[in-house]
Amino acid sequence: MKVSVVVPVYNAATYLEQCLDSILAQTFTDFELLLVDDCSTDDSGQICDYYASNSQVRVVHLTERLGVSTARNIGVKNARGALIAFIDSNDFVAEDYLLALVTTLEDYQADLVFSEFNMLDQQAGMFYFNVKPEVKGKVYELTAEQAAAMPDEKLPFRHGCYVHPWGKLGKKELYLQNPFIPNLYFEDGPNSLRTFLGADKVVGLLVDSYTYRVNHSNNITQGPKILKGDMDILTAFRYRALDMLAAQVDPKSFLGELHHNLTQDAYALEQAKQTNSEEYREIQWLLKLMNRNKVSK
Repeated sequence: MKVSVVVPVYNAATYLEQCLDSILAQTFTDFELLLVDDCSTDDSGQICDYYASNSQVRVVHLTERLGVSTARNIGVKNARGALIAFIDSNDFVAEDYLLALVTTLEDYQADLVFSEFNMLDQQAGMFYFNVKPEVKGKVYELTAEQAAAMPDEKLPFRHGCYVHPWGKLGKKELYLQNPFIPNLYFEDGPNSLRTFLGADKVVGLLVDSYTYRVNHSNNITQGPKILKGDMDILTAFRYRALDMLAAQVDPKSFLGELHHNLTQDAYALEQAKQTNSEEYREIQWLLKLMNRNKVSK
């Protein structure tokens, strides 16, 4: 078996069937679909079991809520394929999604391939297409260090293509050696960076066959969650900065991203009346350092 498609599932009943149907409709067929039900309390578990009647589908039901990072890690450990693709349970893919990724990875003898993506914002009634037809299918070959540096100014890929775990196809050993960090918001950034650095060759494929569904209800907005989220984003950036330093990759490539996130988080803490918190003081200190050096975006 060539590919294991790992889908972590938690209370995703509203969109889960669309997600699974899009995967099972792939023109590339040498894959298994591995569903990791993270102790859902809605009908997601039953939907997973219904799809398990298909011989390509396997389900792992967790007996306690462990979080998306651990669910992904369990999926990787249970995967039978040599290659791993993550798809989130709210999202869906075009029928040529896997074929394009597998073909590109093999043709360029790469360890990992990443692609662009579309965005569906149902609340706003908007569908955002992000690849112009005239450049669709173009491939960019990168070293591990080039991919880790997220060269947004040089390549026509948006920042999320480097960070999100989905929209990628990589060798299983990359994910076994670089598991997701449990109980950490924004865990995808450190993991994606480490999988890039663990690869010998990375390719970027300019197609947008993956559709990310904007989920407004997932925002971290109140109380302990906002405080944990702010500290976790700092922890995630520190993981990334240390890895970049060790790999001699210039961390300046994510200074704009860091400044943007810190500014947003400071505003959210102000709105939540958490300006006396340790988290707010830490963010203000970092913003002071960054503004002193005129980091504006």
